[in-house]
Amino acid sequence: MRLKRTEPGMSLNSLQLRHIRSFLAVAERKSFVDAAGDLGVSQPALSQTINHFEQVLGLKLFERTTRHVELTEHGVRLLRKSGDLDAELKSYFRELQLLRDSVGARIRIGYLIGTGVQFMPEAIRQFEEAYPAAEVELLEYDFNRPDAGLRNGEVDCAIVRPPLGIDDVEFEFLMTEKCIVCLPDGHPLCAHDVLTLSQIKDYSFVAAPGAGVWRDYWLAGEHMAGEVPKVVHEAATLDSELQAVATRKGISITAESTASYYARPGVTFRPLGDMKDCEIAVGFRAGGSPRVQEFVKIVRQVARAIADGKMKAPAARL
Repeated sequence: MRLKRTEPGMSLNSLQLRHIRSFLAVAERKSFVDAAGDLGVSQPALSQTINHFEQVLGLKLFERTTRHVELTEHGVRLLRKSGDLDAELKSYFRELQLLRDSVGARIRIGYLIGTGVQFMPEAIRQFEEAYPAAEVELLEYDFNRPDAGLRNGEVDCAIVRPPLGIDDVEFEFLMTEKCIVCLPDGHPLCAHDVLTLSQIKDYSFVAAPGAGVWRDYWLAGEHMAGEVPKVVHEAATLDSELQAVATRKGISITAESTASYYARPGVTFRPLGDMKDCEIAVGFRAGGSPRVQEFVKIVRQVARAIADGKMKAPAARL
C-alpha cells in the first residue's frame, strides 16, 4: 500500500537516525507502547516519527489495530534490508557508551580529613586501574566542611562521617569505627582503660569550628541528655585538634583510626565504651555519571573486605 505524500518538498534527506531506530524498535517489539519504552520517548512522539517516516517513503510500513501491530509487505522488505544495519547501530552505540565512559571522564572525589584512610588508597588504585583514561581529582576538606563538598555540588561523591543534615544526597554505608577519647598525657582519665560519657562530660572540650549536627555528634550531644560540654578551643584539622589536646587545652572525641594513623607524642587515646560506633559513608547524588557509580561500587567492596579482615588496611604511621 502506497501513501500520498502530504507535505510538499518532503524528501529522503529529511530522514534522521531516529526514524530508523524507531522503525526497528516497533518492528522488533510489535508494540508502539513497548517500543517507546525501549527508546525512552513517549508513545505519541514515536507514532509521529513513524508517520513521518511513512510519509517520506510514500509507503505504509505497519498495519495498526487497537491490539496488534504487524509489518506490511513493504515493512517486511525494509526490515530484511535493515538486519545488518540494526546490528551495526547497536554496536555503534555500545562504542559510544564506552567512549563516553572512559575517554576524558573526570570524577571529583571529596573526603573529610582523616576519613577512610583504611581503604581510600586501595579503592583509588583499583578505580584507576579499571578506568585508566578517567581523571581522578581528590579534594580534601577540613572540619569547617564536614560535608566534603557534597552540599554545594563541588564534588561528584565524597567519603564522609554522617550525620551531615543533607537531604538531597544519598549515603551508602561503608564501615564503622569505635569512638575514642583524646587525652593529654598524664590526664587523670588516663588511669582508666575504658571511659564512659559520664566520666568525660564535665571536662573542657576541643571541638570542630562552627555549629550543626556534625559538631554536635562529636560532642556526644545525643548522649548527654541535654547537657552541652564546655568547648574551650576549636580546631579545623586533626593535627590542630591533637596539638590542642597535647597542650592541655581540652579533651576531644574522635574515631579509632585517629589513634592508628595520627598518634603523636603528648596524646593518649582511650575507648569510649558507651558511645555507639561512628559510621563512614560515601555520599553522592542520584543520577550521577557511570564513573561515580563505579567508584561507589569499588570503594564499597574494598571497605567491606578490610572490615571483614579479607584485605589488610595500610600500615599505621609510626
